Amino acid sequence: MNATAPPVSLMPSTETAGLRTGKQFLDDLKHGGRAIYIDGERVSDPTSHRAFRAGAHSIARLFDYAAAPENRDAMTFTVPETGRPAWRCYQIPRSLGELKDKRIAAERWAEQTFGLMGRTPDHVGNFFSGYASKPEVFEKGGKGYTDNLVAFYKRLRDEHLYVTYAIVPPQIDRSKPAHKQTDPTLYAGVTKETDAGIYISGGQQLATAGVYSDWLQVSTIHPMQPGDEAYAFNVAIPMSAPGLKLYPRRAYAMQASNETEYPLTSRFDESDCFVVLDNVFVPWEQIFVYRNL
Repeated sequence: MNATAPPVSLMPSTETAGLRTGKQFLDDLKHGGRAIYIDGERVSDPTSHRAFRAGAHSIARLFDYAAAPENRDAMTFTVPETGRPAWRCYQIPRSLGELKDKRIAAERWAEQTFGLMGRTPDHVGNFFSGYASKPEVFEKGGKGYTDNLVAFYKRLRDEHLYVTYAIVPPQIDRSKPAHKQTDPTLYAGVTKETDAGIYISGGQQLATAGVYSDWLQVSTIHPMQPGDEAYAFNVAIPMSAPGLKLYPRRAYAMQASNETEYPLTSRFDESDCFVVLDNVFVPWEQIFVYRNL
């Protein structure tokens, strides 16, 4: 991989008013305080580290692509209640035409990485748009969870935030449910509840693009059964949260000895991450499902 990643285009603020730019994304990533570990060492700046810098700049160009005036109609929509632009992925479609618009925006971003980045900001962003389109589903756990979900969706939408997820338990003894594992914190689960929120410990995978994201959704698609209530949750955690640690698989760029090796995979590596939660605090406002099998 080249020693220096391709520069991010810097457009005048008047042209990108209301939209997050590639430079802003890189600045936030550089100073985001994430706990990322490679070969036992903590990475202090993903934007300059050999393993992540090219991927970071590739994603930054997606921000600039969406913010460019010539792409504005395809990549964004106007939020009715604010009158400000937001990414199409956060649009809740109310017609066939709007659904088509979302598809076109997804295609445009996919084309920028030749389809090699499948977990760009629109992936999990569309999940939260789907959640917000049917918020009554979350009322099964109480109206407060519905309100939390809608408020968080609006924050993602209005601040142009990048969210990814970790929703699969570790590959350990899959013959046993979470609560029957030898260690109750092998799977990510709630260890303590307070008036302010909950504490979560354990492992979860596979946070693709976790290195680059602003937020992490932690939940599970693994079947639950009575006794697993402590593991039946859906929460959002900022990547800088104390106790949240990311362990990416070895990056393709780390294996390349010159710029001709891994020309695409190095540039568009999303860096799947194993997530370790070490007594991570989650306030009630960031909880959307709790102890609901």
